[in-house]
Amino acid sequence: MQPANGERAQGSWFSIILIYALGVLGATTVSQAISVAGDIVKFLHVPHQQAGWIISTPSALTAVGALLTGSLVDRCGDKRILIIGSLFIVAGDVGIAFAATLTAFLLMRVIEGLGYVCVAVSAVTMMMRITYGARRNIAMTLWSSFIPMSFALPLIMTSRLAGTDQWRWAFTGHAVVLAVLAVVALFALSAGGGETAPKRTTGLGVVLRAPGPYLLGLGFGCHAFIQTGIVSTLPHVLAHLYGLTLPVAASILTLGMVFNVIGCVVVGPMMNRGGQPLAIAAWGALGVLAGGIPVGLELPSVPIAILFACIFFFASGLVSGLWALLPQVAPGPQTRGATSGLVTQVTLFGVLLGPPAAFASQATGGWMRESVNIAVAGALMLVVLWIVIRGFARNGVSAAEGEPMQASH
Repeated sequence: MQPANGERAQGSWFSIILIYALGVLGATTVSQAISVAGDIVKFLHVPHQQAGWIISTPSALTAVGALLTGSLVDRCGDKRILIIGSLFIVAGDVGIAFAATLTAFLLMRVIEGLGYVCVAVSAVTMMMRITYGARRNIAMTLWSSFIPMSFALPLIMTSRLAGTDQWRWAFTGHAVVLAVLAVVALFALSAGGGETAPKRTTGLGVVLRAPGPYLLGLGFGCHAFIQTGIVSTLPHVLAHLYGLTLPVAASILTLGMVFNVIGCVVVGPMMNRGGQPLAIAAWGALGVLAGGIPVGLELPSVPIAILFACIFFFASGLVSGLWALLPQVAPGPQTRGATSGLVTQVTLFGVLLGPPAAFASQATGGWMRESVNIAVAGALMLVVLWIVIRGFARNGVSAAEGEPMQASH
């Protein structure tokens, strides 16, 4: 089916994967510090409790600036903001390699955060612009795995740096890879033609008055709060409970991330075949609770802990895959950037608060306190997603595109 607003043909799978890769590396600005957080706080001579904020600082910029960035994307064009954001992140990475004080380090993390918000909002906006129909469902559910994938990659690539005083390579290596992809994107991605005209009406006020983006962002924010909290602390918890080395514990988390990505990417084909988003949300939320609450408790054996981790991460992927609903809550096609920004902004509050809350739980109440966080956030997540799906799928029509939607009930 051709798009109703007369856009050009769909983007290639190469373009979709390139945009996805840039989004993953943008989000990695948060997680690249996880494995080496202990070395960083030691180098900077700050309390270990500061580790959560050292990890989450880039999220703060996205949590407060994504909506305005989305409006800027609508005015200036998604490709332009994507490239600019990538350059900000590269600059922040390089600056961190030379930072000698906590103030300088956090300043560079803020610069990375500026880049992160630009990449996160512009990438998903471009993904929506160049796709429609069944391909859009698959592309958006692929996109939904960008946060878990951004946590998995550093655990694979940088966990071996922990304890070696070589933590700067986690940032310089990231800068090199992102710079290469940004150059490829500069020449390979379309700028979007007339849709990026500076005088274009953004409809920011329309988005601000629409309830759908707020609710969808709240549901994803609750999910991000749970997932980032578990990802940030689980390797250390498993290492402590079972006497594992940190790299071995991180490899368990990496396996869980594989299941997470599988959970994300199956949602698109499921929806294309008539799968009900409400059922996907329900099974995902139940799996998050059933796997997440016990995974950090002292279980009879490591294999059982791995089983619960895989259950949690697969179910978490099902919830993440519902990013495919994003185009359906946009008030119109001219508001893609602002809608992406608002949903991303609310979601990133969860990413911002998840690691500090999890570290605080570990410091005061262990996994039992974290279990309460998971239970409360998981219940709220299911209720909000139920409201979104029932409210915006009732007509069977996408608000943004005027295209048929999959039935949700």
